[in-house]
Amino acid sequence: MNIIFLDVDGVLNSEAKLIRLYNETHDMSLFNPMPFDEICLENLNILVRETNSKIVVTSTWRHTPELKERLIKALEDFNLDKEIIGYTPHIQDATRGAEINGFLSKINYKPHFIILDDNDDMENLLPYLIKIDSRVGLTTQNMEEGILKLPKPRIKNNSEFER
Repeated sequence: MNIIFLDVDGVLNSEAKLIRLYNETHDMSLFNPMPFDEICLENLNILVRETNSKIVVTSTWRHTPELKERLIKALEDFNLDKEIIGYTPHIQDATRGAEINGFLSKINYKPHFIILDDNDDMENLLPYLIKIDSRVGLTTQNMEEGILKLPKPRIKNNSEFER
């Protein structure tokens, strides 16, 4: 199974989205909490589908019921809500990497995974990080990097179905 460890702020929302929204509305009240960037969500959608991945949420949004609900709703709009298989544990004063390691230690297998985050506090997991530029969020280039890092789903060719 492929897993995408997913942060929210700076990954699924971006400074670019805020600028676009402000230029359209001039309404700062729309910025709290930060709105999701549809381009970033679509890039996540393609990444999940192309790699047959599941999502584990690492974002601090997982701690606040209202924000968690907003995240699930945004993912639902892209048919990704059912791809969430869990949330990293909260470990007081720990790095994001330590929380991801905590999640990995509780499952009975070693998955293929990547981490989408705009921070690099990943400890020994840095090789799995796709560092996102929070100014633009999850880009096509980040998505393509993720597709290259995760193994592709195996598709049987016709000869395997022949008797």
